[in-house]
Amino acid sequence: MRPSKVIVDLSKLDSNIREIRKVLKPDIQFMAVVKANAYGHGAVEIARQALKSGASWLGVAIPEEGAELREAGITAPILVLGGIDESQIGTVVKYDLSQCIFSLETAKLLDKEAKQAGKRIGVHVKVDTGMGRIGLTDPEKVRILCCQLKNSSHIELEGIFTHFAVADEEDRSFTQSQLTRFNNVLDILKRDGIYFKYVHAANSAAILEYPDAHFNLVRGGIAIYGYYPSQFVKEHSTIKLEPILKWETRVIDVKDIEKGDSISYGRTFVADRPMRIAILPVGYADGYSRLFSNKSWVIINGQRARVTGMICMDQLMVDVTHIPEVKPGDTAVLIGKQGKEGITAEDLACLSNTISYEILTSIGPRVPRFYTGKEHCQDMDKQRL
Repeated sequence: MRPSKVIVDLSKLDSNIREIRKVLKPDIQFMAVVKANAYGHGAVEIARQALKSGASWLGVAIPEEGAELREAGITAPILVLGGIDESQIGTVVKYDLSQCIFSLETAKLLDKEAKQAGKRIGVHVKVDTGMGRIGLTDPEKVRILCCQLKNSSHIELEGIFTHFAVADEEDRSFTQSQLTRFNNVLDILKRDGIYFKYVHAANSAAILEYPDAHFNLVRGGIAIYGYYPSQFVKEHSTIKLEPILKWETRVIDVKDIEKGDSISYGRTFVADRPMRIAILPVGYADGYSRLFSNKSWVIINGQRARVTGMICMDQLMVDVTHIPEVKPGDTAVLIGKQGKEGITAEDLACLSNTISYEILTSIGPRVPRFYTGKEHCQDMDKQRL
């Protein structure tokens, strides 16, 4: 078995969801967003545990992600948060997914497919209140679409939602304006007698920062994986989240080099003294970005070891001169804790001018996922009995 692996602690996922629910009223439902392979953590296992930990909905980006969950035996409601084209409509209907809708043309195609299958498919109307992505911006167009769909035989007008652009920032003015626009749309629809089973707007940041945006369903993304949406949110949070993912590998070789010797492509690292170098079987093809070259570190035997030279497609090198006992087979931690040292996806994001989301979702399929901690999770389904 390949020595590189991701270890996901499901007991920490369980704890994070319970922490998040502390800021929600008991009647508010929780959607665990498991798009992009559950932010790199493994969609099926994360979805199963999230449902046991109190989530009632799952969110995906594309129908194919929803199909994967259904094929794994998951029957909970699944919302496709992204738009679709005609080629994906059959997947939505076949796997009984709820679908984000913002055009009558797509709705008609969905209605036709559902009719042929003898099914009724739930849709959630997407309102663009300032994100500038998919969704209807004109309240009148939202009203017209909803009026045309509310009496459909094969489409259920199940929900309506929006998405915040800067809910994780200190300046609250734009998010408040988005919320005002969304509430105005809801008021217009109410005057036409249009109501929804589910109204949702809050992403991870808004769950923690904007209780007036909770409505009756919230969408937990990055927070369930143990990361705060921003440093501002982290500093002001009343709950404690803990990263659930650890990425580790093993040393495959150790070599001594002399002053003047260079490491890796481009000779970007030249030794200024005799050094000891450990080689790890991880590279940018696994999602460990080339941008980390000569910047990041790993943890070996409880000590930091600096990445030296350019990261290769399948290997990287680290300086272990100060850790003379390092030998092939020793564990090296790329994300996570070992002893008193640790490195997070946030740390790596800072080194490459990006966000923790990108670091986590970049961990590729060559890295197998393993799961621990199930025995420490409480089953909310059993508690409800």
